[in-house]
Amino acid sequence: MPVPWTQILQWVPPILELSRDLLQRSRRAPTAGASGAPPVAAAAGRSLEDGSPKALQQGIAELRQQVTTLEDNERRQAELVADMAAQLAKLSEAVVALHRQSRIMALVTGALLLVTLLALGTVVVLLQRVA
Repeated sequence: MPVPWTQILQWVPPILELSRDLLQRSRRAPTAGASGAPPVAAAAGRSLEDGSPKALQQGIAELRQQVTTLEDNERRQAELVADMAAQLAKLSEAVVALHRQSRIMALVTGALLLVTLLALGTVVVLLQRVA
């Protein structure tokens, strides 16, 4: 069974791309406000402190926006994890195939060594009879 190098190599670029994408997403965290809270949370806090109905509605809308953004981010991360898991499964299959092939090659090498030693012994015996 030949080594599936084409399958192994075809998964390398997507893995690198997905890992770079995850790294970029993790670096793009929202900037913190003066209180250390994210901008939307800080704005919602100001709206709640104000107490006016309009400010409360604005704070609720901003919080809904933030929840929607977080849900979208979570969905993308779940897709990313699923893609990485599928790629890891393919790579695991390739490793299993390579392990199986290495065991077969070890057995074949052992058998060839045995045949070589038998052939060498036969040559030595024939040379002793001739001499």
